[in-house]
Amino acid sequence: MAKILISSLLPIVITLLVGYFAGFKRDFAEPDAALLNKVIMKYTLPLSLFGGIISTKRTEILQNVSVTFWIFSGMVGGYLVFFLSAHYLFKTNLRLAALRALTISGPAIPFVGPVILGALFPKERSLLIGIGSLILSTIQLPISVMILSTATKTQRNSFFKNVISIFKPAIVWASLLAFILSINGVYLPIEWQNCFTVLGSATGGLALFASGIILFQRRPKFSTPVWINTAIKNIILPSVIFRVMLLFNTNPHITNMALVSLSIPTAAIATIFASQYKIAEQEMASTLFLSTFTSVFTLAGLIVIRHI
Repeated sequence: MAKILISSLLPIVITLLVGYFAGFKRDFAEPDAALLNKVIMKYTLPLSLFGGIISTKRTEILQNVSVTFWIFSGMVGGYLVFFLSAHYLFKTNLRLAALRALTISGPAIPFVGPVILGALFPKERSLLIGIGSLILSTIQLPISVMILSTATKTQRNSFFKNVISIFKPAIVWASLLAFILSINGVYLPIEWQNCFTVLGSATGGLALFASGIILFQRRPKFSTPVWINTAIKNIILPSVIFRVMLLFNTNPHITNMALVSLSIPTAAIATIFASQYKIAEQEMASTLFLSTFTSVFTLAGLIVIRHI
């Protein structure tokens, strides 16, 4: 277990710290982080998501509807519940509510999943990564982009123009295209996957490095919202889903796969959006760091308690 956690989570912390050190050394500044994020959003992440989704066979998803349902419930259900609660109950503005909801409900499955899920569930590795990536890129990201863009420069535009703007980012249309091809039986053989992974595999490292730079520029501040975001992401959301799964007598193996997937630390995409839209950059970067660091202990506890 220790080997799995070290090999999967320690590199994330180290990469964040390297980015932080690069900012400290003045080798990179915030404009450089913005440029790296532009490369990620326009090229590396779309390639990574497209290759990952189209590499997942349609039959794999159809044969594993149960685990797909529970991961969907945690990610999409969690997003909607926390967004609506933050905005309507706690009067948080739309953009900040969207970022917090994405941080809380969006695990870094496309980035951290290959190592953690590959070690714990080698047979279902591709399936779980495909499901998580698909939900993140075709549902959570479009909703977030719509809210973030509608609440800013496009708020005076027509509803139709706002809807069109959702599909402009490459991360959205590339994922949707891959999903459409996948459900129509198009499958990318392993020999061709490197066409997308050579550049796409740089996504995780670049995103974390850029987040480290932002973390230095904004200075990590473990405020109450940061602790709340982390507690909900790493503990409360997986616990709620676990309780519901028990009520439905869900198969233990399916339960374990869904819980581990949802317990993976938050994705760097919220930090990228925060930097792009200039909102809550310090909070998002601090949450990314704290969620990743504390997940070493929360994932370890889950593995021990569930005997995974």
